[in-house]
Amino acid sequence: MGALDLRIESALASVDQECRWELIAGLAQECPDEVLPICESLLASADSRRRTLGADLLGRLVGIDQGVGAAAARALELALDTETDVGAISSIVAAFGHIESAAPLDSIVALTECPDAGVRLAVAFAVATLSPQPLGREVRFALIKLSGDPEPEVRDWATFGLGTLSRDDGPDVRAALLARTEDSLHATRAEALFGLAVRRDPRAVPHLIRALESPSVVGLELDAAAEAADPRLLPALWALQRAGLADALRVRRAIDRCTSKDRPALLA
Repeated sequence: MGALDLRIESALASVDQECRWELIAGLAQECPDEVLPICESLLASADSRRRTLGADLLGRLVGIDQGVGAAAARALELALDTETDVGAISSIVAAFGHIESAAPLDSIVALTECPDAGVRLAVAFAVATLSPQPLGREVRFALIKLSGDPEPEVRDWATFGLGTLSRDDGPDVRAALLARTEDSLHATRAEALFGLAVRRDPRAVPHLIRALESPSVVGLELDAAAEAADPRLLPALWALQRAGLADALRVRRAIDRCTSKDRPALLA
């Protein structure tokens, strides 16, 4: 058995996910020319663990060498057409999220309501990162649906795709983002606030004030304040400036936007 085969077997045998991903990263980084045919072979295996590894390896390989994207997309699409194991499906879909070439969005979106949370997370990631702009009707519906998912990580990725990566607008998008301003996950709340702010929705302002007055304000919330450009945010921003506990440049930019005479008019 060669050194490459031994590393593949080590990745398959690893029960520690951090170790497994380190092995995968090493394989993709150090042996890129040899990995693509190995991935294609793994994806054709009768063993779901091998198919899962093949997809994970392909996703990492494409992140290193976009030149293999077209070949990787073909291999993944063939695998997705016949895959039934949820672990392998989630890895295949997630791998598509690393490929800049066209992905089978219809097939990926069809998995939005899969009972397995890992698959839904992969769908949210792939749809958020791959979707052309403006969003197609089915993709938009999928992101809205996933933004209300029971799993926090799924909601976070879908909200990121809907509010930050996309500039689609409408009552349905705004309602989905507004619902996430009360999310249990801080990162998701910040994504939702930013999405509402760039759409100039005044309903973001009370939530932004609460976020700016919290002891754990994050950069994206300061960026949202700058996008909202609403003078009602100034007291909270001035307090942050005096305290010196937040990114000073972002705070200054938000204050400047909220006091600017050429502040853009609200759209809603």
